[in-house]
Amino acid sequence: MFEFFPIHDVTDWKLIRVETIGADEKYWLAQPGSENCWLFKANNVHKVDGRTWSQREDFSEKVSGELALKMEIPCARIELAERGGENGCVSLNLCPLGWELQPGVVLMDGLLVDYVPGYERGNRTRAGHSLENIRRALADYGPPPNAAVPDWFDAFDVFAGYVTFDAIIANRDRHDENWAVIRPPSGELPGALAGSFDHARALGSTLVEERMAGLLGADGIAAWVERGTAWRFEHDPARGCPTLVEAARLALSMVNSEVRDHWLDRVRQITSADVGEITRRVPGMSEVVSTFIEQVVMANRRRVLDGC
Repeated sequence: MFEFFPIHDVTDWKLIRVETIGADEKYWLAQPGSENCWLFKANNVHKVDGRTWSQREDFSEKVSGELALKMEIPCARIELAERGGENGCVSLNLCPLGWELQPGVVLMDGLLVDYVPGYERGNRTRAGHSLENIRRALADYGPPPNAAVPDWFDAFDVFAGYVTFDAIIANRDRHDENWAVIRPPSGELPGALAGSFDHARALGSTLVEERMAGLLGADGIAAWVERGTAWRFEHDPARGCPTLVEAARLALSMVNSEVRDHWLDRVRQITSADVGEITRRVPGMSEVVSTFIEQVVMANRRRVLDGC
């Protein structure tokens, strides 16, 4: 027997501020009776051919968050939520009280002369936002607080896990504002990589359900996952974008063999039963969406283990 994940009504939670990073509207809310603050993000709703369609980023965020727990990937805690009649999710603040979060774009700008942020129009090749430069930017940082990794892991060792995780969940959105570091107020403690966050575009969340249904069976899923590219990282336009699996392979080649084995072991442990256990607990998720997510994750699991 299983229980659905709860949907939290956050309508009456106090608004702290509007989040300015990112294209979608998001709100920081104070949890009543707690010092915790959460980021509420409503699902994008579109009108397609005269009908209304919800993109259901809450599905991708919740399933990705639960898969991250299975893989011991440091990740923001995600809960399904509703605010003022809008469905979405809330993400627990990754920053300890008094600490400061700095997105990757700030680190890259400090590392490289004339760095062009990924959100700038015309920056199609994401120049400078390479795994090599990210490793340099993270050189003085440790792993996320309380991360379930060996105590000798550094920040990039964990970031390699994020890139591997992206390949599993088909997350093409690891741009320079979708990873960050956290810094303590006094400087007495070293800064750390923040947990992984913002998986809203993962697991095919931009596809309508009819499109998902059409991809099920035959070679539809295999062809779809192979088109998943790491376009948010620096790439040569003449050669095209690397696939997510190729990005994972490069990241894992940049860490020592013990780190590589650690993350591949976590990939190896994922089963279709694990995915199904998560998806059947999501209220309102159809069998088509559940099956699509399971097939995507398991197809990418095989690809990562074969290709990395």
